[in-house]
Amino acid sequence: MTGQLLGWTLVVLGAGAALGNLVRMALVDGWARFEAGAEVAMGAGMAVMAAPPTALHYGTYGLWWAAVFALFCVGGVALSVRHVRRGGIRQLGHGAHLVIGSAAMVLMTLAMPGESTGPTLALGASGHGHGHGAMAGMQGVGGGHGVTEAAASSGSAVLWRAAFWALAAYFVVFVALAVRAHLRGPVAAPAAPAPRARHRRAARTPAVLSASSARLAGHIGMGGSMATMLLMMTA
Repeated sequence: MTGQLLGWTLVVLGAGAALGNLVRMALVDGWARFEAGAEVAMGAGMAVMAAPPTALHYGTYGLWWAAVFALFCVGGVALSVRHVRRGGIRQLGHGAHLVIGSAAMVLMTLAMPGESTGPTLALGASGHGHGHGAMAGMQGVGGGHGVTEAAASSGSAVLWRAAFWALAAYFVVFVALAVRAHLRGPVAAPAAPAPRARHRRAARTPAVLSASSARLAGHIGMGGSMATMLLMMTA
């Protein structure tokens, strides 16, 4: 019952991330729209991956999902290179989050079991599923120890756990920094004071339906669901 509840909670977070980025896609253009579209796909993939009725079906077609997220990862690399060429090495972080998020989705996708097979991330294992096909939703992920068993067969369990823990920690920190930056408001260049602008905080209060608010909602949903899923896969 706990696995089912957690699975549906992750579905809500993933769907919320997808919805927030859909709103953001309508408010931005250019590379920002590409980034938002990539996070829509990641949110939708997370929701399907976590939902108990569709989790094993997701793993059955995991290679196709992984290919899509790998393309987004390549797009994130191109975005980072573009920003570096325009603004220097300090702009590298603009596309780095998309690269890390897409790479995490690829790893989690490959670690998901299918309806009749074990996880693709088996690292030379003999393909024993240990009942993955009979499990549903998050029970098939957390209870089956998809990453742990697959990596342990090749002696790399500690390394894979450390990688997943590091990714989970990254998403937790990223969400915290995103919330902090949103609360502080955008840093604007100094301008001439307006004659009737008496309330300074009014100009810094973002609209509810804005690109920044939609982006924050997407980051919270995606970061929270990814961190939880990554930790569960190593439990």
